[in-house]
Amino acid sequence: MGYNQDEIDEILKRYMGDSAVSSDKPATEKADKPEEKPVEKVFKKPVEKAAEKVVEKPVEKTAEKVVEKPSEKVAEKSADKPIEKSVDKQVEKAADKPEEKNDASVKAASDNKLSVKGVNRSGSGVVSSAPGSMLAKSSKVKVSRVELMKRQADGGDSSSDKADSDKSKAKQTKAKQIKSKNSKEKKAKSKKTKSKKTKSKKDLILNILLVVFIITFLVSGGYLGLYYYNIHKAQQSFDSLKGMIKDEAEGADTLSATDGTDTGIKYVEINGVMVQEKFADLYTKNNDFIGWLTIPGTEIDYPVMHTPGDEEYYLHKDFNREKSSSGTLFLAAKSDAIRPSDNVVIYGHNMKAGTMFHDLLKYETQDYYSKHKTFRFDTIQGNYEYEVIAAFRTQIKNDDNTFKYYEFINAAGKEAFDEYVSKVKSMTPFKIEETAEYGDKLVTLSTCAYHANEGRYVVVAKRKKVEKEK
Repeated sequence: MGYNQDEIDEILKRYMGDSAVSSDKPATEKADKPEEKPVEKVFKKPVEKAAEKVVEKPVEKTAEKVVEKPSEKVAEKSADKPIEKSVDKQVEKAADKPEEKNDASVKAASDNKLSVKGVNRSGSGVVSSAPGSMLAKSSKVKVSRVELMKRQADGGDSSSDKADSDKSKAKQTKAKQIKSKNSKEKKAKSKKTKSKKTKSKKDLILNILLVVFIITFLVSGGYLGLYYYNIHKAQQSFDSLKGMIKDEAEGADTLSATDGTDTGIKYVEINGVMVQEKFADLYTKNNDFIGWLTIPGTEIDYPVMHTPGDEEYYLHKDFNREKSSSGTLFLAAKSDAIRPSDNVVIYGHNMKAGTMFHDLLKYETQDYYSKHKTFRFDTIQGNYEYEVIAAFRTQIKNDDNTFKYYEFINAAGKEAFDEYVSKVKSMTPFKIEETAEYGDKLVTLSTCAYHANEGRYVVVAKRKKVEKEK
């Protein structure tokens, strides 16, 4: 920033006037040897210091980007370069053209010296406001810098507010992040808790199911164990009963056959009933006993019971009338084994353990039939052999189209008998040459089969009279 000629003259007048007051030497002598050092001391350094105090430090404290560079330029223009150049030139002029100063100019210079010294002492003291003066311009620079500093301060406040706002936002962001993190942790914890609860529930359900399965297994195992125990017990009972059958030669009191023929069979009378001697103990023990059925080569070797008043009484009872899952073989209510009806129907259980009538289902193959064509059914009155003529599967249904084999007991005539024989043979899955004629006595063995609901398996045989025993 430069100075005009009037400002330079004013500075020189002040300088020269100050020298005239402080020295007894004439102005011309002073002008011969102008001093440069006071100028530097009075103007340069104070101005630089003032610039440093007023401008540089406040600028450094405030926004560096906005103030730093302008303050340096202003300080350089207003203090260093203009003062040095203009003062040096005017000193040289004053040395060439010395002027005498009057008392008024000396006084003014003295006053101005005080003003400049004030600046020198404080660095920011009272500055002359004379128009066009260097100090006035310096004052203007100072004021503009103050305003700039104020603006910068305001800017700083704005920056501070912005910084506070940024900090606040940062805090809020951090708080949100923490909250989000806590929320995630809470959700994860909740999920983990739910997972644990779900797992706990699943474990509980699995434990319950395991307990149920174990109980079911134990109950089933216990039931099966009891089932086989009862079967084993029943078999032992039947074996015991079989041991009660006597040899006919051991009999004491004997009678001839009821039909008057001499068959060699010995009988005893028990409660008014003529009973084969070999079955006397069995009949005495239980007078529901009617005979003994044996199919050689099978497990079928059991007593047969008859209760005309309650056909299925022995369905779940043993020979001793005690409860039994195996039951005992029994006759159909209308069948008659003593004065034999045309057909005697005998029922028995198909036990999974292989007992009772289970082996009847083996007659489904022709090979088995070929090896087991005959069986025996000895009654309390006589001993008889039967030959198989049919074996088939059927089903119990309450309709007119189902073959009701169990209803055929006594034939109404030859036609009805032949029709029955023809039907059972037609239901047999393989060919059996042997057949029956009207007048033959039949035995029908029936048991449960599981090929259908209420399924049945049936074996039909015709009776042969046993030869006289020797």
